[in-house]
Amino acid sequence: MKLIRRSAAATAASTGSGNAYDGHEASDGQGTVGSPADPDEQTTAARVENVLARAAVFFRVAGLAQIALAAAFDAGRYPRPLPTFGLITAVAAESVLWSAVTLRARRNQPAATVLDTVFMVAAIPVGAWLTAPRDFHTWVHFMYPFSLIACIALGVTFTRLRTVAGLTILIVASYTTSAVLQHHDPLWNSAPNALSYIANTTVAWAVARHLRSSGRAADASRAAAVHHADELARERERARHARMLHDRVLQTLETLAHGDWFPDADLRAHLATEAAWLRALVEGQPLDQPADLLTALQVVVQGKTRIGLRVDFNSTQLREAAQLRSTLPAAIVTALAEATGEALTNVAKHSGVDTATVRATLTEHEIVISVLDHGCGFDARTVRPRIGLSHSITDRLAEVDGVARIDSAPGSGTYVELAVRLERA
Repeated sequence: MKLIRRSAAATAASTGSGNAYDGHEASDGQGTVGSPADPDEQTTAARVENVLARAAVFFRVAGLAQIALAAAFDAGRYPRPLPTFGLITAVAAESVLWSAVTLRARRNQPAATVLDTVFMVAAIPVGAWLTAPRDFHTWVHFMYPFSLIACIALGVTFTRLRTVAGLTILIVASYTTSAVLQHHDPLWNSAPNALSYIANTTVAWAVARHLRSSGRAADASRAAAVHHADELARERERARHARMLHDRVLQTLETLAHGDWFPDADLRAHLATEAAWLRALVEGQPLDQPADLLTALQVVVQGKTRIGLRVDFNSTQLREAAQLRSTLPAAIVTALAEATGEALTNVAKHSGVDTATVRATLTEHEIVISVLDHGCGFDARTVRPRIGLSHSITDRLAEVDGVARIDSAPGSGTYVELAVRLERA
């Protein structure tokens, strides 16, 4: 069985890159952005995440610079120089590792930021222990200014404020506990310093939220513009084809239908009907397509019968599913009817036989229309796909997210299956 599938040519909205935080996709209305026209081109939302990652790393570097200045100018004020140097080395190494992970991913990584927060929660009391009581409220206690700057990463990494608040509270608790228990600082005195953490992470979260929202809006606008441009291009192509059909095919059909070229009155009537349908299509008038799938397929079968093709139409399951049938979107009904008609036209033109079987199946999950003939068939590997197969059948089904399966072999006939899943519909 050969499977032929094509996706609709439209720019779809994709899940916003950069919002898959807190272990799953963001569900606070922040997770949809437009896809770029070029798949290799970075979306605005992705660029925003890159900027936020670089900003977090920049703040981390600023925090390390404060540690370096404190160690350089006040090294003699630390009562335990060796452990102090060890803590500084550990903070620098952890910061370099965190920054490398962030820059490599081009976005803040939730897991890395959580581990970074745990490290700071543990390092703050160690830094307080290594600082003399007289220097606790100076930059000699380097873990406070460093963690105050580094915690900004929480605000720009997580999209949920409750996650940011929960991790910030851990840092606040670590600082407050070390201040009160280790240096006997009054709670009313350490509280303002502790609240600075909350202010930093909350403001960072609000700024990041605004930037992400702006990035998604820009991507959505761009996707809409690309989609509109595609629709305009298709409409212009339709207009060009309509002019060609009007100037050539339509004029010929109407001449044959109303002249005395054919003595067969039924044939002239059929030509007149087809000419009227074509004129309505060219002039953009409603084609009065049946809204019911069973009726639409019956019209198709009757039309092919008039040109000499005998069609065995098995519609038992379709008749029994009247309730489902009545709720089908008109676009799907039209697409299936037109694709079925093209498949039957191919039987009449190329199979070498004058009989075909059409079977319609409709379930709660899928619609399947099959067209079978026992004609000459063809080798799909060597025969160039005809426009009827590639456009009137395969592409027509793709417009409604359907699939066309075509199975044929020389001397074994041709089987065409048209399927549309109702979940997609």
